[in-house]
Amino acid sequence: MTLFEKTSLRSSLALWAGLLACAAVNAENQPNSALDFELSDGHRFVQLSRLPAQTTVINFWRADCPPCLREMPALAALARSGKVRVITIALQKPVETLGAPSAIQAALTPPMHVLHGPGEPRGLLARFGNRVGALPHTLVLDDQRRPCTQRTGEITSDWLEQAVTNCTKAETT
Repeated sequence: MTLFEKTSLRSSLALWAGLLACAAVNAENQPNSALDFELSDGHRFVQLSRLPAQTTVINFWRADCPPCLREMPALAALARSGKVRVITIALQKPVETLGAPSAIQAALTPPMHVLHGPGEPRGLLARFGNRVGALPHTLVLDDQRRPCTQRTGEITSDWLEQAVTNCTKAETT
């Protein structure tokens, strides 16, 4: 290899290393972007970004989804604890959620926020990390509305407690 070829190779490698380093630094400095929505609670529109800063659990569900219904009591208990804000988003018309059992209807009361999603929820679900559209889907946002963790499928009280604990620990560090 000639001196010219060696110099060209070194320059090319240095250029690529520099570009990769810049990309890595930019990726580290880009936090997860804040999530937002504006949905109806049946009386008014609620915009996530206008609510006070607080760790928030968001749960997407339907009344005809058995795993969705089984996890509602755990979500209601967490909402009543006052540790975090809990928002449930029913991905169906308000009248369709009336098909949920009375015990679930009782759980869907303040302090839990109950909102209704758009007629075509796939875009909203994808924005909140659920690209396949499966339900239930739950995520925990930090106080800046950035995702800490999420799960597609049925959750438990233990999972909720751990997810909230991990998210609030991350906020304080």
